[in-house]
Amino acid sequence: MGSIPPSTLPVLIVGAGPVGLALALDLGRRGVRTTIVERGPPTGTGELLAKASVINERTMEFCRLQGIRDEVAHSGFPEDLPGDTVFCTGFGPGGKLIGQLPMPSAETRELPEQCCEMLQRCPQFLFDPIFAKAVARQGMTDVRYGVELLKCEEDTTGVTCFLKKRSQTKDVAIGEEDQEEEHEQVRAQYVVACDGAGSVVRKALGIPFEGKDLGYTLSVIVKVDLAKYHNFPAGERYLFIGPESTWANFTTLDGRLLWRFTVVGSGQKLPDPAAFDMHAVLRRALGRDDAEYELMRVLQWRRSQFTAARYHSGGVTTNIIDIDQPSQTSQKSPARIFLAGDAAHTMSPTGGHGLNTGIGDISDLSWMLAAQLAGWGGPRLADAYEAERRPIALRNGAGSTKNFALWTDRVGRDKLLEDTPEGAAQRKALGERMAGNMRQEFQALGLALGYSYAGAGSFAAGAAVAGSHPGVSLIVPDGSGAPPDEPDVYVQTARPGHRAPHVWLEDGRSTLDLFGGDFVLLRLGDDSDDVGDGYERVVMAAKKVGMPVEVVRIDNKKVAELYERRLVLVRPDGMVAWRGDVVPEDVERIVDVVRGA
Repeated sequence: MGSIPPSTLPVLIVGAGPVGLALALDLGRRGVRTTIVERGPPTGTGELLAKASVINERTMEFCRLQGIRDEVAHSGFPEDLPGDTVFCTGFGPGGKLIGQLPMPSAETRELPEQCCEMLQRCPQFLFDPIFAKAVARQGMTDVRYGVELLKCEEDTTGVTCFLKKRSQTKDVAIGEEDQEEEHEQVRAQYVVACDGAGSVVRKALGIPFEGKDLGYTLSVIVKVDLAKYHNFPAGERYLFIGPESTWANFTTLDGRLLWRFTVVGSGQKLPDPAAFDMHAVLRRALGRDDAEYELMRVLQWRRSQFTAARYHSGGVTTNIIDIDQPSQTSQKSPARIFLAGDAAHTMSPTGGHGLNTGIGDISDLSWMLAAQLAGWGGPRLADAYEAERRPIALRNGAGSTKNFALWTDRVGRDKLLEDTPEGAAQRKALGERMAGNMRQEFQALGLALGYSYAGAGSFAAGAAVAGSHPGVSLIVPDGSGAPPDEPDVYVQTARPGHRAPHVWLEDGRSTLDLFGGDFVLLRLGDDSDDVGDGYERVVMAAKKVGMPVEVVRIDNKKVAELYERRLVLVRPDGMVAWRGDVVPEDVERIVDVVRGA
């Protein structure tokens, strides 16, 4: 392998959205300098975003690790606002309540016993600037706005990136502004595409985007005092349902007067979204022709469930010709270009999983890139990233699409508007179904925390065995059974491949506060319990290959009960890699597996 020129960037990130910023922040915490190129304006200076707002428990744990937990939890969104979702036929005199999903406000919500953080509402127009400011404070990232990646060329030592910078110049004499373009070529050891669903990088790599289109949707940001137009319970979201299915919804953006109003099922792409009569639909929803409101921005977007066929470039194949032998062999170098976030997957917002799945991607990828750059990460890490994260995107995307299917279902809705016993019964039944469905978005601890990497290929008896991605697992199984993977049920387990369980320690910290840096080897129990456990051999085997491991002793009954073994090796992303009561003879092989060698 050739040497790396000193001018080569360690990591180039394409896209300064939440996923790109989060990756830069986490890599910076690991001592890795990054450069972000973003074709748009600086974060927080563009148009108001009507995007993600549900920040789930796992993402809040990530924010805790980055030191921005309080900023996200207290972003300015009203903490006393109930999180209820209300289902109705419309506002005004003729509007009928169908049902509701109650959800406590952030102020009254109870922290689940399995978590050190709870779900928060932080709209993306507040969330993104928090990350941008944290990246700026950290000082490990050069963020270059107005710079577009045109193409990139991968070789065995890095990636050559071709950039274009747009800048505006003003001719004072004539008072006109001109666009100037500057072209630049840079080298990076790794490139990560966080450039959204239309990813330039993914398309350039020719990676198929597999899945299905769920149709185009129209939304408008509207300023309106909704409380003036209904007597329903206060909430964060109002769904309007008629015999034709769910036809519109209001979702709060700031917990006050700003709302995203979405017309569901507009279906085909409109050539001119501004020409759509949004006023007619708004008047129908508000139940009054004289309703007062201000339309601020009309948006047309595509609802979809797509997943990239691959999460990386696949590496570069080098042909090796032996001049002394009439033969030719080929060697493939590890991939240096990766996809994360919406560049790797899209999903319907009826689940609240898109942003959170993206943060999960970079939590996994970040430590792997740092390991590669430090020299102790193995060549299987690229395939392991895909093997671990792609099934999670498929799982979360399928759940979101299933949720949306109930929105558009017309069964049992023909009498919703009737003032009859049949109409009342139909509204009650539908309200219960909708609440159960919506619970998977706001009360889905199993989806947020219960995923596992144990199925991404397996290791046993010193060799990889068949799995969904055989031979690329970074997990050493112990033969224990997995708890159920259900959206609304989360059972903590230290089974290898799962999130290390949370327990409050005597000093007020969570066990999760111990993780997130290097590998951590937990030694559980008091000194009398560890005679002959051989933990030193794990440390020595790791030291031989340069893999940093921190040993932490915990004498806590609750921790011992949940973790179930005397020794537990936890990865830098907080996932359990291996556990046992004693270190086996093939400890070097275990270290090689968990580092992707």
